[in-house]
Amino acid sequence: MEMLSVILRHDPAIYTKGWIVTVAGFLIVIIALFILSMIFRGVANYFTKKDAERNTPKVIEKPATKPVVKAAEGEIPNEVLTAIGMALYLSTNLHDEESNVITIERRMTSWNDKNYGVRHWKR
Repeated sequence: MEMLSVILRHDPAIYTKGWIVTVAGFLIVIIALFILSMIFRGVANYFTKKDAERNTPKVIEKPATKPVVKAAEGEIPNEVLTAIGMALYLSTNLHDEESNVITIERRMTSWNDKNYGVRHWKR
């Protein structure tokens, strides 16, 4: 009976310590979340700056222009010949010839074998 009276007795020190533990735990969680948010923000800023450096346009110097060489009369310039050749190549080599026949060969595996089926019908 004495044990029961000790357990049921109200001790104000116990309740005070409970509040201290509750407040301390709450503060620890808040501080930990703040530190984690600062770490994530720092990592995000680091990668943002790294991407910005990588994606900046680089200045490319223009190559020196070649002097235009006039073709002799009746001669076709090389650029025109190249364009004609490319057009002919693209217009003639569009697709392969296909037979338009699809062949599917059945193979017996353990996935489609009738012996391993769930239902065995008796005939």
